Amino acid sequence: MKTKFMCMILMLAFALNLSACGNSKENMNSSENGISIDMTQSEKDKALENIGNESSDNNTNNTKVGTVNDSAFSGKIKGCYYADDNKIIVAADKLYLYDTQKGENIASADIFLEELCIQTYSDGYLIVGQEIGGGNNGSFMTSQNSQGINGYILSKDFKIEDTISFNGLLSDDFILGTADAAISQDGKQIAFGGLQGLYLYDASSKKVSTILNYSEDGRANNMQISTIDCLAFTDNKTLAYVGAGTSSSSGGDGTSIYGTVSIDNANLSITRKADYEVGEVQRGGNLLVMPQSFNKNNGTLLMFDTVSNTEKMMTFSSSGEGKDGVFCSEQGKYVATSILGDTSVTINIYDTASGNVIHTETVEDSNSTYFLRVPQILILDDSNTCIVVLGRGISEVNTLITTFGFEG
Repeated sequence: MKTKFMCMILMLAFALNLSACGNSKENMNSSENGISIDMTQSEKDKALENIGNESSDNNTNNTKVGTVNDSAFSGKIKGCYYADDNKIIVAADKLYLYDTQKGENIASADIFLEELCIQTYSDGYLIVGQEIGGGNNGSFMTSQNSQGINGYILSKDFKIEDTISFNGLLSDDFILGTADAAISQDGKQIAFGGLQGLYLYDASSKKVSTILNYSEDGRANNMQISTIDCLAFTDNKTLAYVGAGTSSSSGGDGTSIYGTVSIDNANLSITRKADYEVGEVQRGGNLLVMPQSFNKNNGTLLMFDTVSNTEKMMTFSSSGEGKDGVFCSEQGKYVATSILGDTSVTINIYDTASGNVIHTETVEDSNSTYFLRVPQILILDDSNTCIVVLGRGISEVNTLITTFGFEG
């Protein structure tokens, strides 16, 4: 009996060894468009995931690496955006709410906008974008100024509950950017920045009040706000912002600034970053992640924690890293950088707490067109899934989406 048991153990060990050898080989996957992707590291991650799933006696976490099936959407995919609980919003011929765990669409909405900025709140989503017209249902948006910034408040089940023409709310000011608006977690208020001031929209009364007039009360720490480029509620009464400002005493060229202000125009703070030019700001959990402008990049990343009201500087692995894109995860646990090659993009994922690289992945394709522009990268913290979107802004190719898992 003992001999039989030992034989069984040896046979099992031999089988596991063969399986490991098979997983170590390079595996090239093809898409319907003849796209080849190097998924070697992903295969390793998948193998680890499968081993964890098979030993399920002590495993209570059923979350798996998410997937995105591009055949689930009609028309060219123009971008993907966070939507909580391992879901994403995909912009194509309309907006789709997609579950990466189930690999299927949950709902859709006939919304057609460019330069999308999507935020979640406790009961749904705020979707802000530049109106491009179109649509087939004679909806509210078709009657708006084609160059205006419009917003939609959607419920968790993706039903449109309110529509907002931001420029229509102001008689003597103008909102230029889609990231200039933010919704409170209770969904009752929306803050947005114009050319001259910062405003608050009450979702119930649909009335607008002024928080700040930049020229009159937008001063602190010998600096004056010139523009606000990104907003985020830290709670239902306080806003964090990133923008540009000038010296109150000497004027001069604008410099990057960030700070906080309460919605009743109190406790304004301004921090000047003279040696750091902020590019496109991203929100991730409690973090405002502020990548440098690509032409000023030096391999560092500024982050602002809106809860502790502290800043942190991260240093990438190389001095030029970050110029091809920096991307924050949904909850702010990770940031990713992309490094473009002739026929590939290499993605480094960093832990924001430690600043260390925790995963590196390379996506390849024989069509170099995919790598002429910075990709879009999403990181889902709960499932440790990274979504890479290539070619979304290039009309000559179909959009390519690939996913891989990593260990946090």
